[in-house]
Amino acid sequence: MQKNWRTEYFKNLIKDKTRTKRWRKVLLCLSCVVVFWTVYALILPAITLESKKCNIEEHTHSAECYSESQELICGKEEHVHTAECTSINNDLSDSGEEAGTVPDASGNDANGNEEGKNTPEESVIPEESVVPAEPEPSSGTGTTETPGETGEYVLNDHTDQITSVTFTYKKNGKEVEVDKGQTIDTPDDLSMNIKVVFKSIPVATLIEHNGKFVYNLPKEFQIKETTTKNMTQDSDVIGTITVDTNGKVVVAYNDEYLKKLGTNSTISGNFFASAELKLNSVTEKNGQTTVKTPKGDITINLGTDYNEHYGTVAVTKQCSKEKEDKSGDYIKYTITVTAGEDGIKNLYVVDQFTENKNLVNYVGIEKTKKNLDSTANQQNPYETITNSESRPAPGTIYLTNEANSGQKIPESITDTTAVTEPGSFVWNIAEMKAGEIRTLTYFVKLKDKGGLINTKNGQNITNVANLYTKGSNDQVYDKGHVENTFQPKISYNISKDILNSANTSNNQLTVKDKDTDGNYIIKYKLSFTLNNEGSNYPLKNFVFWDYLQNFTDEKMLPYISYDKDSFELHEIKSGKDTKIPNFEISWANGNKEYKKDWDNIKEGEPTRFKIKGGEQNPIIVNPGDSYYVTYQVKVKPEVYAVMKTGSVKVTNRYRVSADNACDKSKGENDPMNGMIDEFGRDTWLNEYTWVQKTKGDSLTVNEDVSVPSDQEKYEYTDAGLSKMTSNTPETSESFIVPAGSYKYTVIVNKTLGQWDVTEATMTDTLSPEYMQYVGYMKITAHNEVSNKDVEIKWVNIDGKSTFSLKPSDIGWRAQNYSYQFEYYATPKNLGTISKENVTNTFKLDKARRNGQDFTFGDAVKSSQTVTITGNYNLSAQKKAWYYEKPEENATTWQNGQLYWIIEVKGNVIKAGTQIKDAVSWDKVSFVHNNGESIAGAYQGNLDGIETRYKNFAEFQQANTASKKEINELFELSYNGNRDGFDNGEHNGRFNDMFIKAKKDIELGENQNLYIIVRTEPLDLPEEYREPKRYENRLFIIDSGKSENEQRAMGSAEQRLYNGGDILKELGQTFEYDRTDGTNGTVKVIEPGKDKGDTSRICTNLLTSGVYAAWAFKVNYTGELQGTYRVLEEIPDGMELAYIRIKWHGNAARNIVSKDITELGKEWKRERNLTTTDRQESDQETIYYVNKNGKQALIELGEFIAGKIVDDYSVDVQVVCRVTDKKVLLGGEQKTFTNKVTLQNADGTKNISTATATATFSDKNLTKKNNLTGESNYTMSAPNTSQRLTYTITANARGQQLLTGDGEKLTIVDKLGDNLSLVGDSFKAKDLQNNTSVNIKTKYDPKTKIIEIEIPDKTPVEITYEATVNVAPDTGKTVNVTNEVYWKSYSSGGGATNTINNYSYTLNAGGSTESTEHPVLTIKKTDPDDLSNKLTGVKFNIYECELVDEVIRHKDGVNPLIGESINGVYTVPNTALNYNTIYEVQETETVAGYIRDTTPHYIMRVKKEKNGNYSDTVQAYIDYCTKQNMPSKYKVAYDLQSFNLEIYNAQEGITVEKKFINDAAGTDSKPVSGIYRFGLYDNEEGTGKPLETVSIEYGPGDMGVKKAKFKNKNIDQTYYVFELDDKNQPIKASKEATINNLQYTVEYSAEGNSNGENTIENAAQCGGTVIVTNQSQTKILPSTGSCGTLLYRVAGTLMIFCAGLFMLIRYTKK
Repeated sequence: MQKNWRTEYFKNLIKDKTRTKRWRKVLLCLSCVVVFWTVYALILPAITLESKKCNIEEHTHSAECYSESQELICGKEEHVHTAECTSINNDLSDSGEEAGTVPDASGNDANGNEEGKNTPEESVIPEESVVPAEPEPSSGTGTTETPGETGEYVLNDHTDQITSVTFTYKKNGKEVEVDKGQTIDTPDDLSMNIKVVFKSIPVATLIEHNGKFVYNLPKEFQIKETTTKNMTQDSDVIGTITVDTNGKVVVAYNDEYLKKLGTNSTISGNFFASAELKLNSVTEKNGQTTVKTPKGDITINLGTDYNEHYGTVAVTKQCSKEKEDKSGDYIKYTITVTAGEDGIKNLYVVDQFTENKNLVNYVGIEKTKKNLDSTANQQNPYETITNSESRPAPGTIYLTNEANSGQKIPESITDTTAVTEPGSFVWNIAEMKAGEIRTLTYFVKLKDKGGLINTKNGQNITNVANLYTKGSNDQVYDKGHVENTFQPKISYNISKDILNSANTSNNQLTVKDKDTDGNYIIKYKLSFTLNNEGSNYPLKNFVFWDYLQNFTDEKMLPYISYDKDSFELHEIKSGKDTKIPNFEISWANGNKEYKKDWDNIKEGEPTRFKIKGGEQNPIIVNPGDSYYVTYQVKVKPEVYAVMKTGSVKVTNRYRVSADNACDKSKGENDPMNGMIDEFGRDTWLNEYTWVQKTKGDSLTVNEDVSVPSDQEKYEYTDAGLSKMTSNTPETSESFIVPAGSYKYTVIVNKTLGQWDVTEATMTDTLSPEYMQYVGYMKITAHNEVSNKDVEIKWVNIDGKSTFSLKPSDIGWRAQNYSYQFEYYATPKNLGTISKENVTNTFKLDKARRNGQDFTFGDAVKSSQTVTITGNYNLSAQKKAWYYEKPEENATTWQNGQLYWIIEVKGNVIKAGTQIKDAVSWDKVSFVHNNGESIAGAYQGNLDGIETRYKNFAEFQQANTASKKEINELFELSYNGNRDGFDNGEHNGRFNDMFIKAKKDIELGENQNLYIIVRTEPLDLPEEYREPKRYENRLFIIDSGKSENEQRAMGSAEQRLYNGGDILKELGQTFEYDRTDGTNGTVKVIEPGKDKGDTSRICTNLLTSGVYAAWAFKVNYTGELQGTYRVLEEIPDGMELAYIRIKWHGNAARNIVSKDITELGKEWKRERNLTTTDRQESDQETIYYVNKNGKQALIELGEFIAGKIVDDYSVDVQVVCRVTDKKVLLGGEQKTFTNKVTLQNADGTKNISTATATATFSDKNLTKKNNLTGESNYTMSAPNTSQRLTYTITANARGQQLLTGDGEKLTIVDKLGDNLSLVGDSFKAKDLQNNTSVNIKTKYDPKTKIIEIEIPDKTPVEITYEATVNVAPDTGKTVNVTNEVYWKSYSSGGGATNTINNYSYTLNAGGSTESTEHPVLTIKKTDPDDLSNKLTGVKFNIYECELVDEVIRHKDGVNPLIGESINGVYTVPNTALNYNTIYEVQETETVAGYIRDTTPHYIMRVKKEKNGNYSDTVQAYIDYCTKQNMPSKYKVAYDLQSFNLEIYNAQEGITVEKKFINDAAGTDSKPVSGIYRFGLYDNEEGTGKPLETVSIEYGPGDMGVKKAKFKNKNIDQTYYVFELDDKNQPIKASKEATINNLQYTVEYSAEGNSNGENTIENAAQCGGTVIVTNQSQTKILPSTGSCGTLLYRVAGTLMIFCAGLFMLIRYTKK
């Protein structure tokens, strides 16, 4: 075994003594060192633990701590150190801060840092709205704060953790805050806001107490309602704050929030509660109280008037008029005041009327101040007192003038000055104890006169009682008010009756009562009842008014009079009817005044009267009372004569009035002004018959009429009447009345024997051309009084057509007889009559009574009409034939011709007879004049022309023998008297044509006359399916008749259709969305002809998109026969989805689509099977689509010409999808026209075309924010965060929006001026499957424009955040606008989101912070690709100060140096402080990127203890506001916003666009269009471009525009080519087509733009290529170029040769 070398070594050392001693000393020293460090290491934890303990001395009470009376005398707080006393702070961010740092009582931590500057986060306790609670009596001893419950963490017990306790109150409407040692002086009210600022509460301690701590409010305050509100931080709820009615504030944090902070953290913040000071805690002598808080005392001074100022009193008021006697004028009011919990002193109630005060007066209240009685005494005021333990002194009251703003409590009037009615009263109470109730009862009286109360529109009498208290120095305090409204109301019944009316037939009251002189007597009753229900006051000085004038015809008034002795007035009270003996009646007529003593002889008959009570007993109508008046009116029979009728109406109206009521709804000049109401009554007198004529039926057989020989007979001749005797040859004892005759009977003067008409002329007249009298007229005289016939006489009127006679002519004189005339009349000349109405009239010209004649003129007559049918027979019929289209390039009949047939039947057309052909004015065609509208006239048996002949030419050829010359038979005339016709316009259009017979035209059996008429349509049909109707009417105007007597012969109508062969219609437009993963949903845009029926859409043939479903109908009018082709033309901006047969007519079920042979290769066959709209399944449709996508072809057959509308037709649906990007992306509204052409079977001939349109405007972008879904929203309350989240929904249907290869779908989002982007907040998902979507985002911080590239055919939802640049909690608001649209398209396809009046708050009710330093985050982003986070960007961070409006680096402070990693640099959490300006300056960036040279300034601000910012902080805030550059000067109000986003743009390769538009190169104006460029990695531009960019010029754009390719390989050379219309690269100097224009393209590097270097499209990162488009113009060679050198050399040689030739010739000479 090998020996241990150490053992051997030590043995050798021992052997050497000197060395041994030296080693012993060394070992001893080493041992001491080991012992020392071992002991120190063992005691180190104890030392550390001691340093972690709290500042409270550990102490446990013993018997020595208490006095004999068991009072605590040690003066120490019992305390045992626990884990709560230790605060261990782990360094979570490697900041170097010592763990276990604990703030001391001074507010500085162990390192001397100011407390409150180490809080990187805040949480907000929302503002509390605390309602004062019931008062609690103060104990007045010990502390003024309520102790906590066992186990609670009571903040009051930890004064070192309370920074301050402040009170906020209102003084003169403004908030004032006080701290310890200060005084609250006479606040506006007793409510105050108590704010507690706390600090350094260990999170571990909170966790041990369930996350809660409590604070007990001072006992001098009360909380009346428990409230709980959430605490939030950055919109997240972190806990709750509760204030209960015991005065306890409980602050509770969520477990998640506390765990997030960690047990080594502490919490600081503040909270507040609104409470109400208890008035009973105030010292009565000085009105003050002292409130003790953990941080010191605060004095509250309410003043010596504190009771008057702050005491409470409640008031109510009632009006009890409704419950009292409604017959009285008094309104009863009660005012009840109730003292609050502290009583009230020096109370004044001021009562006055504010509305319609002129209607009332106070009762029983005098100017002199009086003590109030305690019991009721008539209508005098009195006061009752309840809830009072003592016997308080009564209140006082006095009447005075109204109060005003200058004198709220008016003084009493001590002199003789009268009170201005109604005035006001003052009720004064010296003192009321707590809870004491006093009630004042008083009365007011309604005024009697003046017509003041409006009965129609209720008048509110409003009374207000204002409560005041009066303190020292006459200071008046407002204690509220109460008002009450009383509305005077009346409900009544008013009527006027006729007591002796005979009947009510036809709702007419008739009277037959007469006196001995034959005068009519009408008995009236005027009634008025004031209803008990609905009335609450009496009517004073009530008056009845009655009127004949203005209502009865004034011609009758002289014959109508009042019977003055007939008047009676009655009242009904409690059901008892009493006649009133004494009343006053006055009379008047015309415009005269009313008189009691009216003289009929001097003044004439009165036509109106009024009745009222006597002077001493006016009529007072109380609720429930009724009054009525009865009287009589006499009407003389002369009224019949002056009215010239046998029935007259007497109209009588009566009105009522009262002094204290009226209808004010009428105008000043209205007769009803001042009245209450009116009632009218009509009375009819209808017993007279002046003339009454009746007619018997036509006699069916001859009638023999006998004339008695003993009765007088007279002969009527033109010379007059002559009496006939028995010897007179014409005397006949009888006469024969032929069959067909009519018997007439006339009654004359049936007037009850009151009138004499023996000298009146009586005339009867027939139509002489149609009728005449037969034989004798029998006249019977009748005595009306005895009701007996007196005598009969006969007058021979045979053959006459009129007679006129007086009864005196045949022997009757001065007799009041009535007469009956009986006679016969028979028709004549029946051969010339077809059918006539013949009127026979009998007239009476006058009548006499009491020697006075009354003439009737033409007014008194009676007529009868008979219809006579003769043998004349002429009729006509109008028939519609056909429509003839206009000739090509026609100059007349340009709208074609409508052919009509007039067929005339009968025995003869008499000369002068007119046949009137008239168009209907609303179904218009028009007549041509000069005979052009008469095609011909034909006579014979030609019935059925319209069905036998196709057209007029065919008819004319077949009937030449029947033709008549129209001008020989008829005279033509025209009428153009309607609007739009020839009248005044002379346009050659006529609405009527008159065909007048020049002579008699014999007709007969088989000899009818046919006139062929043609009219021209005014316009032709335009709408499909809707026919244009053209109607012609026919009339006959018989010879001798006027146009007003024309006979209607009926009408005929033709209908024309547009699209009879083929028509095109829009079925519907719709959106189709398949994003739900099923068959999709159809949303109708325009219902169209399908009426929005989505079952007519074949969704299985569709993709998502916006569609038009058109349909064409073939053979609508049923006139096609055979097979036809239909050519469809697809509109630009649309693509065909499918074609299908959708519907067959009833007789067209066999029509199918057919295969088409011999079509070219450019046509592709398509086929589908669908279900028709008539539910026919498996309907095959074959059609062909041109490969250009713009045409489709279908062949249909076999059609049948059945000529029934829509029965032989077929409908074909054509569905197209919108692809127009200006519609889909630009939001433009565009109309697409779909054209269809009907062709013959082989497509060689176009037969007809039809079109239909569809209009679209689509939006595929929406935007909203997290506050609301509204696009324009106005905020009403502040937000709780500075950030907004925006959501963009793009292409929600997931449709194909792009059509070209290489196109990109890019969203442009333009942030408003007040927004800043949070660059790393973008998220995108596919709405169809909720998966994430890869998007490309870029941002221009200068223009604040975001570009987001998204995939096509995908519904995408994008969210991102933005910060609103506005300060919190300042009251300032800004309008925030954000606009989104598609790149390269109009903003109309996008959306704008606006929030008006935006503001936000950070401290709605308090704040909570951790105790760390604020942490600044700097983000470095590539604006060309926001997902690209830059690593390796370096910064310097300088601490700065603002001096004289200039930000400067602080002297002696070295900058922090940082570098970004993955786009982020986070400053260490101990490096920065609150309320300090920092400048961030980029010093170095990443290769290929542009360094940001702009200095950025930021400060994380924090308020001081007083809730305000310090002066230096406010100065920086104001400076930033003035600069208005949020990206450079930033204020961070919370930790979330304490960051900077700094963008570094890529250098890339820039392409710059220029133009040369003329040969001289002077025109460089840009040409509108989109110019595309590709980046290639080879000089030839082969293969696909690595990237494409575009530059767009719009109309009016000027100057140079640029685009940039993103960074590739930084050191590699790339090549830029412009792309032509086929996306091919364009070589230098080569011609190409760009935007459909010819250009040559030149490339040059920046700084060399002459275009000579054809390889200058090469560039590396950071380079620029200039691309110049030169218009294709012939350019002349440049001066001095080789092009001209040849010409110069040739010219020189020619000159040299010419000179040489001349020299030789000269030499020879």
